[in-house]
Amino acid sequence: MMVTPMESFFRTFEQLSAAWNAAELAGLYAPSFLMAGPNGSQVVRASDLQHAIPKRKELFESLGCTSTHLAALEETGLDDRYSLVRTKWRWRFERSPAPVEFTLPSSFVIDRSLDRWQIVAYIPHADVMAELRRRGLLAASA
Repeated sequence: MMVTPMESFFRTFEQLSAAWNAAELAGLYAPSFLMAGPNGSQVVRASDLQHAIPKRKELFESLGCTSTHLAALEETGLDDRYSLVRTKWRWRFERSPAPVEFTLPSSFVIDRSLDRWQIVAYIPHADVMAELRRRGLLAASA
């Protein structure tokens, strides 16, 4: 089965996320990008994202997160430059007495015009922290 360029981009994203490679992962984003989720929207600088990644890693490792895998990807070209990419991510947490797994959707707008594609918008369709609380992985007060 042939891998599309967009699938390749997101496999790289997945690998950098798994390795917690903050600099290269942040490098997949435009210098400033839109993050718009259940709690509102904001413009985020990739440099700020790079500093937040290690804190996120520390939190998720403390909760037993062992993997986040790309489970599905659907690309819709918006024009010659941009694509809307709908994804689903499978999260796994090693917990006693049994592992906890769930899938969360998110969308991205990818700028394909440059030699190095960039994420210009990231839209998580669920509040990850609320989902962790709902599943008992994170204290209600956190």
